[in-house]
Amino acid sequence: MKTIIIPDIHNKVDFVEPALTSPVLQPYDRVLFLGDYFDDFYDTPIDVHNSATWLKQSIHKPNRIHLLGTHDIWYRFPHNPFIMASGNTEEKLDAINRVLTIEDWKLLRPYHYEQDFLMTHAGVHGHLIGQYVLKNKQTFGKYIVNNTIQLSTKEIINQIIKPATEEALKDIRNNISNNWFEAGFARWGMYKIGGITWLDWNKEFEPIENLNQIVGHSELRIPGQKSLYNSKNYCLDTKTQHIGILENGELTYVETIAVLEAITKE
Repeated sequence: MKTIIIPDIHNKVDFVEPALTSPVLQPYDRVLFLGDYFDDFYDTPIDVHNSATWLKQSIHKPNRIHLLGTHDIWYRFPHNPFIMASGNTEEKLDAINRVLTIEDWKLLRPYHYEQDFLMTHAGVHGHLIGQYVLKNKQTFGKYIVNNTIQLSTKEIINQIIKPATEEALKDIRNNISNNWFEAGFARWGMYKIGGITWLDWNKEFEPIENLNQIVGHSELRIPGQKSLYNSKNYCLDTKTQHIGILENGELTYVETIAVLEAITKE
């Protein structure tokens, strides 16, 4: 299994389709986007309209998965002020949703799990997992040993990530605050730790035992890595300078410029 991972685009959509034809990346089975398709410094409604037009085509391709990012989710749920990000504006909201329908938006996911990696826009923090466990003590009591949660990867995904995300999405739809999708103190939010679209890689992200993660969201010069003996974690947001390749459970990455240059050499 080979999955191409493209991190935060922020309106820079023009490189995507050419890059995916490059011999550096092909053949592949799937393409996954880590979110943040919209918003950039000094962008305009025309810019986000172009991005939305590309996104509408891309989300309907059968071998692609698109995650929700910090700068996308308010355009999906514009009546909820708690998830608004810098750069979100009413003008851009109108331009985007003239292109994307509710049915289109429903195809974007909060997370994806494959090849033993959880992929979200920004990452899941152990603090949020702990909160969910404490809120559901009756369910998780048998998994707590010496004040430590003893869960396998699949148990974390199926018994915590999945229901916690579903609960949070219900709140977001109803215009209720939920820290699963909101900023923490590190990003000037009102919660101790940021949620899966807001967690700051440098100031907040910490490896979780038995859980590997791939994220974007926090701009780095080169992809970052944080690991434990049983937890591998990567941040791929380098302002579109790198593309990830997840193959048979191992992540590598290549420079976008090398991907594009290979096309001209064919």
